[in-house]
Amino acid sequence: MKHFSRSPECVFYVCCGSKCKKLGGKHLYKQMKGEVKHRHLKRHAQVIKTGCTDRCKMGPIVAVMPRNEWLLQVTEEMAVGLIHEYSKK
Repeated sequence: MKHFSRSPECVFYVCCGSKCKKLGGKHLYKQMKGEVKHRHLKRHAQVIKTGCTDRCKMGPIVAVMPRNEWLLQVTEEMAVGLIHEYSKK
């Protein structure tokens, strides 16, 4: 079994279930991936798309780990702000 030589310090889980996807979750995922790449954070932060998180009325949803923070109705501006906030650390 292969293991990553270094785990990321922060993981952003973006819901791309059917309801969140319609509310912009897939676009948010792509935008956050691009922002992490643009800021050269790929070794430190990771963006992962997930299936439904059962919070459909509050989508799109982003979970930030290891903070265990669940963000609801995330906008593009909020998503960029999350990456920007992380990059300052």
